[in-house]
Amino acid sequence: MRPKVYDGIVLRNAKRWEVMAKHRPGMRLEDHRAGVSALELDELDLLGDLSGKRVLHLACAVCDEGITMATLGATVVGVDISETYVRNGQDKVNALGLDVTLRVGDMINLDQDLHDFDIAYISSGGICWVPDLDDWLIGVRNTLKAGGRVLISEHHPFWETMGVAGERQLIVLSNFFGKHDLSVIHDASKSAIGAAQTADDENSLNSFVWNIGAMVSALIRQDFLIMALQELPDPEMFRGLGEAADCVPAVYRLMAKRVE
Repeated sequence: MRPKVYDGIVLRNAKRWEVMAKHRPGMRLEDHRAGVSALELDELDLLGDLSGKRVLHLACAVCDEGITMATLGATVVGVDISETYVRNGQDKVNALGLDVTLRVGDMINLDQDLHDFDIAYISSGGICWVPDLDDWLIGVRNTLKAGGRVLISEHHPFWETMGVAGERQLIVLSNFFGKHDLSVIHDASKSAIGAAQTADDENSLNSFVWNIGAMVSALIRQDFLIMALQELPDPEMFRGLGEAADCVPAVYRLMAKRVE
């Protein structure tokens, strides 16, 4: 059950995401039909054989990654807070004829009938909307069968807190450790697609930076076994950094297993 302290945050974010959804259509049907994967090779390696697996895709948007999993044999349930995302994603799924079901829901307060999944998956840009890692992971753990895995595929907190100031030059945008003693410098490259077109002071997005130490510690507290942690570059996420763009972490993959 989501603590009431989060209600205002989740409600404001939900309203804004609903407005932003029309600006974020995801992959084209033609690309899905052509076999283009929404998952990176390293994600596919971590997920392994998906034949017959039940996958819960959290903060799924239009569920492009879930669609890729379904083409590889998984049965997928996607959950997102935006009705527009869910509707548009289900239309895409229906057109492709895949075993994917999308539903409107809050990943901090998941429906009780979501259980016995082999894998829970959350893709880049998802964790930053979680106001409390332990509360979130309690819910995720309850959706998994014994030995089930969670794959967190996310922007690296280093990327979240650093900006490009020039070739081989970075600037600190915000506090990596989540303290509030550093004025935040806005960097439009960190904003979600559609945010600029839907600026709304009343329903401004409220996100959180969770460093990897905090994420790993929360997983351990909630009885997960860490199976893999990868920190990877993505030069496109550090445009303007020049030859050093692939020398700094941009994304990470963290896989853990539910332990009884």
